[in-house]
Amino acid sequence: MKHGFLEILLLAQHKTDPKLALHAKRVACYASELALFLGHEDKSKKLFIAGLLHDLGFLSLNINFSENIFNLTQESSIKELHRHSLESERLSSILTSDQEVLKAIRHHHEKYNGEGYPDQLEGENIPICARILAVVDSFDSLLVGKLYGEKRITPADAIAQMSNANNTDLDPAILEAFIKLLDMNPVLSQPLEHNSLAVYKMIFLKEGILEQGNLINQDGTVLIKQGSELTEKTLERIRLEYPGQKIIIPIEEEDDEAEEKQETDE
Repeated sequence: MKHGFLEILLLAQHKTDPKLALHAKRVACYASELALFLGHEDKSKKLFIAGLLHDLGFLSLNINFSENIFNLTQESSIKELHRHSLESERLSSILTSDQEVLKAIRHHHEKYNGEGYPDQLEGENIPICARILAVVDSFDSLLVGKLYGEKRITPADAIAQMSNANNTDLDPAILEAFIKLLDMNPVLSQPLEHNSLAVYKMIFLKEGILEQGNLINQDGTVLIKQGSELTEKTLERIRLEYPGQKIIIPIEEEDDEAEEKQETDE
């Protein structure tokens, strides 16, 4: 992996659309952890890279990022949008020749029922890394309002939508494992040192004192302050009820202008 090229491409993606870049970093972290949870340690690092790069193809598409690209209705625009997985694969091939990484990127919008794109693969014919990536990509897109202004929903609502009996897009076994992973209360943290790509790592919250920093949501609102006690009830609310993604920020790095909205167990 050519780290310098990766840094340049991620920076370009961030300049083009910061929300999409942050989505990629969250997906990378969740996909890597889900691979470990499933027992695929050999695929964890590959999925982290694939997660970072899976939407890179948007850089080369003729799409106006000021518009809601997820609500495009014209057939020509939809076809252009669907090209992003192929373009992501093409750009990523500059960085790596790892076929598992490239196939995960190419096929992350295939559907388990065979109705996805670009190749209409079905079931276990879809590479497992792509099936893992599809689950976490769907979750993050739902949770943050598909990135472009839709109402954020709670993890419980996202899980309900993904688990709906009529939803045959996702590998049911991988989805079941992901729900079990979410039961462990994962939140994101961004290491301050040795992290030139500004990627996330995952922290699993447990009962006791929150020592790592303030828990905020994606718009900077403080949900739980550092030093607060995490009870079973608090953890359940974090796991199911707070909308959007949750991030741990060391208290010394807190944005002074962020609205403080301490949630209680009342």
